[in-house]
Amino acid sequence: MYCASLSLTNFRNYKQLDVELPNGPILVLGSNASGKTTLLEALYFLATTKSHRATSDRELVNWDARPDLGIPPFSRVAARIQRRGAVGVEIIVMRGEGADADSGVARKRIRVNNVARRAIDLIGQVNAVMFGPQDLDLIVGSPALRRRYLDITISQIDSHYVRTLQTYNKVVLQRNSLLKSFAERGRRDVSSEQLAYWDDELVRHGAYLLKRRLDAIGQLNQLADTLHARLAGTGDALEVLYRSTVMEQTMPATDIPAEAELRDAYSKNLRASRADELRRAITLAGPHRDDLQFTVGGVDMGTYGSRGQQRSVILAVKLAEVELMKSATGEMPLLLLDDVVSELDPERRRYLLEAVLERQQQVLVTATDLVPVGREFLSRASLFETSGSGELHPRTR
Repeated sequence: MYCASLSLTNFRNYKQLDVELPNGPILVLGSNASGKTTLLEALYFLATTKSHRATSDRELVNWDARPDLGIPPFSRVAARIQRRGAVGVEIIVMRGEGADADSGVARKRIRVNNVARRAIDLIGQVNAVMFGPQDLDLIVGSPALRRRYLDITISQIDSHYVRTLQTYNKVVLQRNSLLKSFAERGRRDVSSEQLAYWDDELVRHGAYLLKRRLDAIGQLNQLADTLHARLAGTGDALEVLYRSTVMEQTMPATDIPAEAELRDAYSKNLRASRADELRRAITLAGPHRDDLQFTVGGVDMGTYGSRGQQRSVILAVKLAEVELMKSATGEMPLLLLDDVVSELDPERRRYLLEAVLERQQQVLVTATDLVPVGREFLSRASLFETSGSGELHPRTR
């Protein structure tokens, strides 16, 4: 899989860009704030319908964009993706006007092969793995970031997962609303029948999500441990653990329970926590409250890992994610490495670039200069250069 062409209109600092991209390694050079990261962001946006660095879609619309003939300011990202067959994908974000502008609302329109689609239908059309400086937050940041990472990864390769996740989140909202209504009326004598429907829905969808997450973590662990050993130069085992609120334990990715066992455990958990949930008016257990833990040699990297150790862990997990997607889809995903090579020591940098070249995939690497890239990668990469005015040009060697 690779992006054969990319078109941007009013996307951040790019007022208009149309570029053909070759398959294989691509090096994007440019000064800071010249638009290198924005290129990678656009591709990741097409894969996930989410920006990895914006808190709202309206931030993606160029600040200077103006209404035209009754059409509000908008940004457009479109690409032709070459996989077993060519796929055209497009996302338009329209910045709200009037009351919508004050509320920060932005409308999103999506097309796949020129046919209007929902966001849920776009996910999986493009597979992408992104690694940038902000990804260290996966280890030291909030549990929500880790859950989001896991959900985005699995959703790209499992359409049933993303649909189940959407339904599950709605069930949690409805169930929380019911619990809140009981609390506001001061009711503590709620019968199980009054919550039975929402409990059943929560268990049915939540158990599937939990099983799929545990399976994915198991696969990532098998792949990431070997990669980490080569990156870090140590025999200490890397392990990603799943902290389950349903099972009330931190679970290794071995001896994963069957989905039926997870449903039984979830049902028991709900019965046991009924009084607490009614008191707090919130659903206390499930995939929406779970977490991940990254350990090396049994040591928690979030608490005790150095920045270098944390970087090696996340990089190994991201490279394992590439292999996970290839195994699931039969095709290499796009690999997006944002300002990574300058952050690594020479040995880790050499291994990363060698691993990228071995995989024979389209990879976009951003850097401010050629020095950290290395001759081997440079000899095989296509070179592009950005400018602060929102332009991208091929660069001669």
